[in-house]
Amino acid sequence: MTNQLTFYDLEVWKTFVNPGEALEVRFIKVNGRMTFSGYFDNHADFCKSVQQTGMTQHAGAYFTLQVIDPRLIGRSFNRIKQSDITTSDRDVHFYRWLPIDIDPVRPAGISSSEAELSAAIALRDVVVEHVVTEMRFSRPIKAMSGNGTHLLFRLPDLPANDQNKKIIKDILADLAKLFDDNTVKIDQTVFNPARIWKLYGTYARKGDEVPAGDHREARPYRISYIDDLGE
Repeated sequence: MTNQLTFYDLEVWKTFVNPGEALEVRFIKVNGRMTFSGYFDNHADFCKSVQQTGMTQHAGAYFTLQVIDPRLIGRSFNRIKQSDITTSDRDVHFYRWLPIDIDPVRPAGISSSEAELSAAIALRDVVVEHVVTEMRFSRPIKAMSGNGTHLLFRLPDLPANDQNKKIIKDILADLAKLFDDNTVKIDQTVFNPARIWKLYGTYARKGDEVPAGDHREARPYRISYIDDLGE
């Protein structure tokens, strides 16, 4: 069990990026409208660039979760810049992770309340036990996305083809059918190979921060982090 690990920790970097691989970092709506992107195979350069870009106004920072073509690093070599070209499904070589994003039900464009986040945490533990017991997966990475929770179950590197894409899609649909309710849902849209994922160590910034009041719940910006690296 670990506590609040982020991509600034080398252990986390090595969990997601093997030698010879690269990942894309993407900041969306920088200064309200621009996409900034960079490709990295070096942890020190990654940390420096993410910290610098993170000081700008933006709506969130993400990374490519699955195994991408390492040649993409030629687009932006260990640095982040404004870019209209980002990773597509055809740029992904392998699925390495079964991603499960558990999100509280709420209106679009706002942060979750503490009660809503607690519901996502509670469901996360239930989903873990089901997938480990019934589907025979190893214990997953557990993480906080800022507004909800994440689970990442390790896969053998599966080719990012239509067959495996359908397998991932069907698993997510089956889990949603089992566990969705009126308060928390499993995101069924995260099955495509080039799906970007919350960059752990950066803030979730949906809408405005809302302080608690006499007749309202607080809706704060929260940092994302990994709280368990699993098996």
